[in-house]
Amino acid sequence: MTIKKVVKDLRVRDVMTKDVIAINEDTSIKDLKALFDKYDYNGFPVVRDGYLVGIVTKLDLLKTISPGKSVSKTNLLKLFAERVDEIMRRAVISINVDDDLKKAVEYMVEFKLRSLPVVDDEGKLVGMISRRDIMDHLLITDNDSQN
Repeated sequence: MTIKKVVKDLRVRDVMTKDVIAINEDTSIKDLKALFDKYDYNGFPVVRDGYLVGIVTKLDLLKTISPGKSVSKTNLLKLFAERVDEIMRRAVISINVDDDLKKAVEYMVEFKLRSLPVVDDEGKLVGMISRRDIMDHLLITDNDSQN
């Protein structure tokens, strides 16, 4: 029996979540915690004037509590952070709204990501795409299947 695994031939725009909760760089750590409590997201995109400038995750927030076992100067400074711009990651892997769905899968696998910010050609945030969004568009069949 041979199993066939295919990602449907769709664009990111066809699958992404369009109603995205994004935050600003000046969002307080306290407000960020409240957002994580309200929405069970792993992270939030950070925008300035609609343009994607970073991403902040639950792990980034945890680093404001503990520097971990291998203490670095960067991690120590995060203990004193009060705003998102002090803990967010500025090097963000994003995907274009017109890219094919397979590219989103490749990025998620390659970089071990749960979700990707989706941007337009100008770099403006237009959505998010998650593993869950993609799972509905995988086709896995075997030779015994008629589909």
